[in-house]
Amino acid sequence: MSTVGTEYLIGLCHIFNMKKQKILVIANGIFGKRPGLSGGDVRFLEIVRRWHKDGHEIHLLSSREALAVCRIFGFSPIMHVIDGPDEASRTTFITRALQTSFHLPKSLDSFTKGIIYSVNDSVFDSIPAFKLKLRHRNTICWAAVIHWLPPFPPWKRKRSTLFNSVMFYINERISVTLIKYFADALLAVSDTTLEQLRTFGVTMNKVHSVKCGVNFDEVRAILKNVHTKIYDAIFMKRAQPVKGIFDFVDIWKRVVAVFPNAKLLIVGGEGNEEKLLKEQIRQAHLERNMHSVGYIQNFTEKFTYMAQSKLFVLPSYEENWAIVIGEAMASGVPVVAYELRELRYVWSNYVTWSPVGDSAKFAERIIELLKNSKKREQMKIRGMRFIRSFDWNDIAKDELLYILSHKK
Repeated sequence: MSTVGTEYLIGLCHIFNMKKQKILVIANGIFGKRPGLSGGDVRFLEIVRRWHKDGHEIHLLSSREALAVCRIFGFSPIMHVIDGPDEASRTTFITRALQTSFHLPKSLDSFTKGIIYSVNDSVFDSIPAFKLKLRHRNTICWAAVIHWLPPFPPWKRKRSTLFNSVMFYINERISVTLIKYFADALLAVSDTTLEQLRTFGVTMNKVHSVKCGVNFDEVRAILKNVHTKIYDAIFMKRAQPVKGIFDFVDIWKRVVAVFPNAKLLIVGGEGNEEKLLKEQIRQAHLERNMHSVGYIQNFTEKFTYMAQSKLFVLPSYEENWAIVIGEAMASGVPVVAYELRELRYVWSNYVTWSPVGDSAKFAERIIELLKNSKKREQMKIRGMRFIRSFDWNDIAKDELLYILSHKK
């Protein structure tokens, strides 16, 4: 029998012989008065809530705000609190890294045995996991989720300042190095990330490629109450330059030249980037055509907005999986995106692709689809058929099975 097969049998034995696992989730990237959620945050929340439902004892090392987010997703973990800054910015993320690197709550003194699940490949998650692993080498199994490795040299990162790129690169290298040498199981989000880890010299028998999913049935239940398309397109991501938000004014100006009443809804913006974007919208006289509503955590509200849109648009320069593409497909909304290698690998020809950074071509793709309702319907049907196989329940079970196969 292969090594992988043996590991899975071991994992199955753990699942059948142990009624309950003790799992500490480390998710220090959620903080602030109104925290926005990244795709990585959504991923762990969907997985962990299923582990909680299956009876496992879930602990969470994060901020008080993170507990409120968990409750929105339907579960209440045992909390170990490291309070974070009130607002998120490039400097507060450095502060958060320092906070979590030098301080662990006393309540964690009793966590001496079980699974540590770090949800992000950032130092504010990996350093606390590393410290706890060193304390209890033989009784703690550290499973680390890795989403994406930044390019080298750092200035190759597009639509980002040199400072942000360098700090992000240093953060990732420190984190992935700790994970490489001290984690028991590495969970690479997508096969492209797995290949990156292979290049980085990680021992591959510790690495497992994992997926992201959708709540297909829950989404479809919400959509039964949506009967009108209000928006021509929607964007739903963190409002960051690397996600392409500052391409939108030029893109939408071209769309409005053909469809004067075309409306774009931007979901996910707050802080300096959103203020700058709103100013650009005002200067371009597009206030009637572009509207930003900030972060949305409520599941029903989020998917109602999605279903009220004819298209989902993602002019992002940096992605790994982009959970929101699958969510758009589940909502019956066709997707237009920049053709990133990582996205193409996951979503194949189920997305309408546009050359990276070419806002004129991106606008053309949107205009073509807005003119062609038949093609939109075809994309809707194909996308919904494809996305049904990405089920969070299966992904959560597969992930825990793999982690348990590496538990001593």
